[in-house]
Amino acid sequence: TLGPDGVLAVGSATGVLRRPSVPVAVVDTVGAGDAFMAALIAGLGERSLLGRAQAGRLAALDGAELAALLDDASLAAALTCARPGADPPTRDQLMRARQVAAG
Repeated sequence: TLGPDGVLAVGSATGVLRRPSVPVAVVDTVGAGDAFMAALIAGLGERSLLGRAQAGRLAALDGAELAALLDDASLAAALTCARPGADPPTRDQLMRARQVAAG
């Protein structure tokens, strides 16, 4: 993660992929990295991409799917930064925020 400069990922199928940060009025950055990683791991789990048996599928992840994973993780980090303390969003809060962002 690059803080306000977004996130950078490298995938076998995608090469280097950079995504922007989610604009937020920062209250506290404590827990933002943990929230990012938790959302990323949860997203991988939802797509059945965790574990050694899924390594080939994970390596073949396309740019759109990787971008979606990174965007959700960035949104979780931004929501965490918008409130005091290490208070990451719940799954429901993340889903609602995603819907609001999509319009």
